[in-house]
Amino acid sequence: MSSMEGPDGMTRRYILFRRLMLFMGGVLFGFRIHGAEKVPRKGPLIVASNHHRFFDPVFVCMAVPRRVQWMAKKELFIPPLRGFFRFLGSFPVDREGGGRGAIRAALSHLKEGWALGIFPEGTRRRDRESGEAKSGAIMLAVRGDSRILPVFIGKVPSPKERLRGKKLNAYIGDPITIDNTKRGKASYRASADEVLKEIYSLPRKSSAKLGAAKPGGEA
Repeated sequence: MSSMEGPDGMTRRYILFRRLMLFMGGVLFGFRIHGAEKVPRKGPLIVASNHHRFFDPVFVCMAVPRRVQWMAKKELFIPPLRGFFRFLGSFPVDREGGGRGAIRAALSHLKEGWALGIFPEGTRRRDRESGEAKSGAIMLAVRGDSRILPVFIGKVPSPKERLRGKKLNAYIGDPITIDNTKRGKASYRASADEVLKEIYSLPRKSSAKLGAAKPGGEA
């Protein structure tokens, strides 16, 4: 990581790109981040988020003040897209062979102290409800000695909703430490369900906290 700038792994060029995206997100969507101070600035980290849109990885990178790495199938890394994907923090994996190559690549990045982006539901969901949690993030957290950072990306407002003051909100929760003494499919699945439940609870918790902070609000 010697070519990186600081413990967050962000180069100057990436910082400028992220600032530009935040500016554009603020103008177009009213993009707001809740809980950015909760993000550990160094060390291995799994960033686990809900997934409803194709651009969710970009929104997560905007919300989290660290360079987030994303697994992408190796077939995408062809000129001229290869350089762009690498700049965004994607690394190629061979998904054949039961995904063992992807696991090795992910664990290698965690060992080097990177933040690794993962969608626990495994794929995009068309509705706004929680789906079924996959256990991959838990397995990587245990084997990679990493905490999990829950992130929830809210609904992108339509132009009419923006005119009415609606905003795109990103919520970041407290890092979760997984008990690495509990192993096996059943234990991993139970922990994955808890993490996904925490992700989807973040908007409600944030609203409750804001309500309690207002004059006359109930604690």
